[in-house]
Amino acid sequence: MIHMIFYAPYPQIVPLIKQVFQERPDCDELEYEIVQDFYNNPLQDLNADVVIARGFSALTMKQRGYICAELKVGGYDVIAAVLKARRMSPGLSHIAVIGAFNMIYGIESIRDAFPDMKLSTYPVNSEPLLADAIRQAISDGCDALVGNYTGVELAKKSGLPAVMIESGQEAINNAIDEAKSAAEIDLREKMRSAQMANIMNYSFQGILSTDQDGIITFANKYCYSILDSGHALLTGRSILDFFPNLPLEEVTRNGKKLLSELHIYASYHLMVNCVPAPDNNGNSGCVLTFQDTSRIQADELQVRKKLRHSSFQAKYQFSNILHKSRIMDSVISDAMTYSYSDSNILIYGETGTGKELFAQSIHNSSPRKNHPFVAINCSALPENLLESELFGYVEGAFTGASKGGKMGFFELAHKGTIFLDEIGDVSPNLQSRLLRVLQEREVVRLGSDTVIPVDVRVISATNKNLKEEVANGRFRQDLLYRLDVLELNLPPLRNREQDALFLLSQLISYEHERTGCILTGLSEEGASLITQYPWPGNIREMRNFCQRLSILTQNPLATPADILKVLPDAAAALTPNGPKKTDRSTPGDAPVYSLYDEREEILKALYTFHNSRTKTAKFLGIDKSTLWRKMKKYHILLP
Repeated sequence: MIHMIFYAPYPQIVPLIKQVFQERPDCDELEYEIVQDFYNNPLQDLNADVVIARGFSALTMKQRGYICAELKVGGYDVIAAVLKARRMSPGLSHIAVIGAFNMIYGIESIRDAFPDMKLSTYPVNSEPLLADAIRQAISDGCDALVGNYTGVELAKKSGLPAVMIESGQEAINNAIDEAKSAAEIDLREKMRSAQMANIMNYSFQGILSTDQDGIITFANKYCYSILDSGHALLTGRSILDFFPNLPLEEVTRNGKKLLSELHIYASYHLMVNCVPAPDNNGNSGCVLTFQDTSRIQADELQVRKKLRHSSFQAKYQFSNILHKSRIMDSVISDAMTYSYSDSNILIYGETGTGKELFAQSIHNSSPRKNHPFVAINCSALPENLLESELFGYVEGAFTGASKGGKMGFFELAHKGTIFLDEIGDVSPNLQSRLLRVLQEREVVRLGSDTVIPVDVRVISATNKNLKEEVANGRFRQDLLYRLDVLELNLPPLRNREQDALFLLSQLISYEHERTGCILTGLSEEGASLITQYPWPGNIREMRNFCQRLSILTQNPLATPADILKVLPDAAAALTPNGPKKTDRSTPGDAPVYSLYDEREEILKALYTFHNSRTKTAKFLGIDKSTLWRKMKKYHILLP
C-alpha cells in the first residue's frame, strides 16, 4: 500500500482529485490524503511515501528533499484560463501570466494562439515575490492576470481582473502515475539499502567509508565493537582519530591502494585495507576495512582443523604423469586397467619414482573418485601412533587420548581409497591387525569393542622386495596375498633414458616460470653429461637438482661445470665426453651400447614386464624367437 499526500492547489479541485483516485484500476493499492492548506501543514509532520503538489508547493518540497510528483500545468490549461478571462472582459488586450517558474515555463509558445492580444510572463522563485510581480505587471500595462490561486487572490485585492489556471483530470491522473512510480522506486532503493546495511553489519570485519576530507560517512556494527566512540556515532568524526598513521591523502588524492597493512589501535593489532572510492562528482573519499589479527589467527586455526578432514582428496590424474618412454606408456596402461577394478593393488618402486602419484591417479580414475583418498606413510610414525592413526581410538583409551576419541584413517576412507606407503616397514603386530581389516572389512577402535564396518580399497606401496621379506620372516605371507592382488612395478629413472632429458627440461621450465631464474635449459655438453647419471633418488632427486641448479646457475644454459657444482658427489659417475646409447636403426637389429650392455637391457625389460617374454620382445623391438636366443646366449633363466 502506497500512502500519498495530494496538496490541492485550489479548493475547487478537491472533488476532481477524489474522482480520479476512485476511478483508477489500482485504487485499492493507493492510500491518499488531500491537503488544501500547504503552509498550515508542516512537512516534518507528514507521514507519506510520496507527495503531489503544484507550483511553489512542489518547489518547496523538492528543496527539502521530499519525494514529490509535480502536478504539471500544460499550455492547454493556460489557454483555457486566458479564454475564460476574455469572456469575463471582452476588451482585454494585455494579459500577465504569473506563477512559479516550474509552473509557467514554456508558456511563450502559446502566444501565437492569441495574435490580437499580448501575453507577458512573470516567473517568480517564491510565493512572497508574487505581490512584486503583480505590481510590475500593472506597471507594464497589463489589464488582466492568469496564475495560481494565491496570485489570483492578490491580483483581485489590487483591482486587477484575474483567472486561476486550473488543472484537468488528465494532469491529475498523470501526477498520480508519476507519484506511484517514484514511491515504488524509492521503496526498492530503501529495501536494497537495508539489505546492504544488513550485509555490512553482519560482516566479521570493520567497514568504514569517508568523504574526501576523511570524515566518516558510514560505519558498520563491527567498528563499534573495536573503535571507541564513547557511545556516540562514529559518523562525522575523522578517520585519522582512529588510524592516525593512515596516509589518507595518498589514497583520496593520488588513488593509492593500501592492502594488508598492520595498524595498532588501543590493545588491538588490526589488519587494514584502504582503497579510494570516487563519487559521481569526481571527488574521492575512501573505503577502509579492518579485522583484529587475533580473530584472523583463530579463523585460520579453525580452517586448518576442518581442512584436516576435508583435504582427503586425490589431486593427480594420469595426465599429470610426464613421460616420453614406451615403458611408462605400458605401466600407465596397466594402472588405468587396474583403476576400473576394486581389487587391492601393490605398487613396487624405488624411492622417488612416483608411487603416490600413481595411487592418486588410480583413485581418480576409479568408481571411488568422488569419495576420500587417505594416504599415510607407515614408516614415518612409531608403532603405537601408527596403530591409533589407522584404526582410531575412544576417549580414555590411553594417556593423552583426545576427548571424544578419534576416527581412524580406515574410517575416514570409507567408500574411498586408503594408500599405505612403505607398507614393508609395518611391525608384525600391526600386520596382524591389517590382515583382519582386509579380511573382515571392519575395524575396532583402540579401547573399544564395537565393530565398525568399512568399505575401502587398499593401495599399498613399497621399495622393498616383500617376497624376500616373507622368506626372511619379516612380513606375513597371508597379508602379502591380500595386498598383492594386482601388482604394479614402477621403473627407476635410470631405466628411462628417454624420459630423463624430457623431465629435466620440464622441471627447469617450471622453475624458470616459478622463480624467474636465468636458467632455461642445458647446454649440449651438459645434456650429454647428465644422461650418464643414474639418479638413485629418481624424480624426487631430479626435482631437487633442478631447484639447486636454477638457483646457482648464472647462465641461460647449464654447462658441465654448473652440473658438477650441483652434483659434486656424483662426479665419478659422470663422464662429460663419454658415449651415449644410440638408437637402433630397424626393429630386430641389435642395438649398440656403450653405457649399458645388451644383457642388462634385457634383464631390465623382463623385470619391468614381470618376466613376460611377449611384452619384453615387443618393447625391445625384436621377435619373441630372437629374444629367446639372446636369453640363451646370455644365460638368462626365468623362475
